[in-house]
Amino acid sequence: MSPKRSALPQWRTSRVNVPVFDYRVYHLTAWERTGYILVALAVAGALGYLFFGGLAVDQNGDPTTTTRVLDALAVGLPGILGARYFLRLRAEAIQQRNVKTLERQFRDVLDSLSSSLSSGSTVIQAFQIARDDLEKQYSPEAPMVTELNVIIAGFHNNVRIEEMVADLGERSGSKDIESFAEIFTIAYTKGADMKQAVHNTHLVLSEKMSIAEEIETSLVASKNESFIMVAIPIVLVTMLKTGGGSFADSLRTPVGVVCTLVALSLFVASYALARKIMTIKF
Repeated sequence: MSPKRSALPQWRTSRVNVPVFDYRVYHLTAWERTGYILVALAVAGALGYLFFGGLAVDQNGDPTTTTRVLDALAVGLPGILGARYFLRLRAEAIQQRNVKTLERQFRDVLDSLSSSLSSGSTVIQAFQIARDDLEKQYSPEAPMVTELNVIIAGFHNNVRIEEMVADLGERSGSKDIESFAEIFTIAYTKGADMKQAVHNTHLVLSEKMSIAEEIETSLVASKNESFIMVAIPIVLVTMLKTGGGSFADSLRTPVGVVCTLVALSLFVASYALARKIMTIKF
C-alpha cells in the first residue's frame, strides 16, 4: 500500500451526502490495532527469545545482568519490529479481501445488468433490478448492494448516473471495476448501445476474473510451501534447545549468534521474495 493511498480517509461523503467506503485503503480500528499488537509482540518476542535468549550466562549456566539485558533486547526488538510489520500486513490483507469481495459481487451485478438491458429495461431500472437480485443473493448490507443504493439515490437526486458509477470505480481499488466505470461513462454520454456495451464488458471482465481466480488457486500450494520454509528453522531450533546437548550450547556463542542471525536473515529475505513473486497484479 503506497504512502499516498495510506493517507486516504476510510470514508468520504458522496454526491448524495452519505458516507461511502474507500476500498483502496483500510485503516485498522483501535480494537484491531490493540489486538494485533499484542499478538505480534507475544509471537515475535517469543521467537526472539527462542533464537537469541539465554546469552552471556556464567560458568554454572546461571543468568547474569548482561543476560537479562540481552534477553530484554531479544524479546523487545523483534516484538516492536514484528508489531509494526504485522499491522501493515494485516491492513493490506483486509484491504485486498474487501476488494476481492467487491469484485466477486460486481461480477453478479454485470450479469444482472446485461440480462436486464437485453430484456428492454432502462439503465436505472437495470441497476434497481441488480440491487434487488444482490439483496436476495447476499444481504442488504453487502458492499455492492450498498454501492448500488448510492448510485440509485444519486439518480433520484439529479446526480448524473455516470458520475456515480465513476466515483465507485475510483474508490473500488479494482482495475476491473474502474475499467467498467470508464466504458460505462463513455458509452452512456455518447449515446452508444448500452446493452451491447455492458454485455461485451461483462464477457471480458468475467473471463479475466475467472483466469485470475484459477491462477490464485494454482499458487496455493506454493504459498503453503513458503510458510513451511519459514517454519522449518523455528522447529529445528526449538528441538535443539529443548532437547539439550552441546550443539544447542554452540548456538549461544558469538559465532553461533552470528550464524543464527545470518540464517534468519536469509530465510526472511527468501520468504519476502517468494511472497513478492507470487503476488500477481492483473
